[in-house]
Amino acid sequence: MTEIRILSFAAWRGGHYVGLAEVLASLGALIEGHRWQLIIDWLVSPETGAITEAAANSLVTTNHLIDLFSGDCQLIDGELMGYADSQPVPEVRIRAFDSGHWDVRTGNSELLKKIIVLYPDAHELPEW
Repeated sequence: MTEIRILSFAAWRGGHYVGLAEVLASLGALIEGHRWQLIIDWLVSPETGAITEAAANSLVTTNHLIDLFSGDCQLIDGELMGYADSQPVPEVRIRAFDSGHWDVRTGNSELLKKIIVLYPDAHELPEW
């Protein structure tokens, strides 16, 4: 782990909304085994009930999140905390901000590098 950094990138690209499922899938093996705690402030989805139920009951696997957030789903405001293995603190935090940006907070240098490659507009934020 390196020092914790926060990268922010646009959720809208050429008229296409990059949703949570797409963000998580793009990070691939780096977050494959993570389990996620969800805090949803505002969500638009035909799966709102299933997502809310999954978020309330326990930590959710990456693959289950991708399934839940695939399709016509937009996390407008919310936060996810990703736990690797059985670590007591999250390795990565992902925040949807007003449906316009994704913010990622992590000290995982490989994850930071991948975000910069995948989302070249990513810029560093001074604070969360």
